Amino acid sequence: MTYKIEVDVTSAVQDFYPGLSNSEVDLLAKNISENWDYSSMFNTLSDRIGEYAQFNNIDLYQKDGVYE
Repeated sequence: MTYKIEVDVTSAVQDFYPGLSNSEVDLLAKNISENWDYSSMFNTLSDRIGEYAQFNNIDLYQKDGVYE
């Protein structure tokens, strides 16, 4: 099974600013999606993996694929 987290940027822009024209929404959504920095999202994901592993008693030691 595959789990995904997806964001419809166009819909989010429309939700936050319903008064924008369709062309303004499209331009903003395009700019956001083309310039998005995913690093903070991956850092949060990494933190959550550690938290939920601990909660579920899963040992992550030396399971990250990077060993000295």
